Amino acid sequence: MANAIESRSHYLRKTSGLNEEVFDSLIILAAGDIEPKAIALGFQRVQDLVKQMAEGRTSRLIRLGFTQEEAHHLASLHTKNFM
Repeated sequence: MANAIESRSHYLRKTSGLNEEVFDSLIILAAGDIEPKAIALGFQRVQDLVKQMAEGRTSRLIRLGFTQEEAHHLASLHTKNFM
């Protein structure tokens, strides 16, 4: 499994992942408004989502038997595309 994750990461390394337009759209959706305070809240919500997703990947890998260090490394190879 580790080899598959590393291979996928290597293959997709040249992709840009989450582009600015998608990231900005996620912020606006999370904000629910275009007022500056809402945008700041939307940005924080998207950052929290990214963190939760990374923690979820890491914990699933640990449940599969990887060490904390291995799981963190493999989770960090995930492409930033919200898929």
